[in-house]
Amino acid sequence: MNTKALFIAIGAAVLGLVFLLMYKKRFETEASGGTPIPVLVAVQDIPLGTALTETMLGQRYIPQAYLEDRFIRYSDLRRIVGVRVSMGLKANQTVMWTDLATASDARRDLSSLVSNGMRAITVRADITNSFGGLLRPGDRVDVLGTLSRTGGENDRVTIPLLQNVLVLAAGRDTGGEAQRQQVNGQSNPSNQPQDISQVTLSVSMEEAQLLTYVSDRGGASGRHTGLTLVLRNPEDIAIIENVPETGIDDIFEPVRRQQISRRRRQIIERIGPSNPNP
Repeated sequence: MNTKALFIAIGAAVLGLVFLLMYKKRFETEASGGTPIPVLVAVQDIPLGTALTETMLGQRYIPQAYLEDRFIRYSDLRRIVGVRVSMGLKANQTVMWTDLATASDARRDLSSLVSNGMRAITVRADITNSFGGLLRPGDRVDVLGTLSRTGGENDRVTIPLLQNVLVLAAGRDTGGEAQRQQVNGQSNPSNQPQDISQVTLSVSMEEAQLLTYVSDRGGASGRHTGLTLVLRNPEDIAIIENVPETGIDDIFEPVRRQQISRRRRQIIERIGPSNPNP
């Protein structure tokens, strides 16, 4: 009788241990986001407009809980080979369905480049905002706004509105070969810089409201749109926090000018000397 009770106790203990291990494994799986799913990543830098090949793509595992519809599963590799990317990709960057050009030829409609949840907004561009016609789709910019608090000239300030914003189109150029060969109705076989009167940016709805307001208020005098674009290095995606506004005192007070110069030197010291070779 004691032997039977001992076997039952041992069996119950073993069964309890099995259930404990199963629960622990399930808990760890749920805590980590679920079963890892293989998705596609770029194994090299892929320039904007490049047709994808198998050698450009690899796989990375992402927990199922964090898997979005935008991710391309590794099982869909064959479906996207030969499709062009609608924006440049960096090595080790996850490839999204929104990164692909949906057009079947080299011409790309602007609406197909707008990611889900984002909006395209066009701002007026002059020689400064278009960088002499050198701005291209796929570039990233910061947006500065200049406007007056009360309507007077002496209290105009420049404020950093948005950072790391994607350029969807420069003029009528959306990055497709057809647009590059013919810009503003004129043949451009050598892809030379063109006069650009508008720049289209990818922003959220709230950011679009912000740009619209500043553009309208800053350009009320008819002399300035209120918006200025600042070009970024494509590998620089850092967001600078708590950037102060700039006003007339920053120009005329030596101490403030020295502070600005000091911050620039700190950035240069942190990143090291620039590569002299383009």
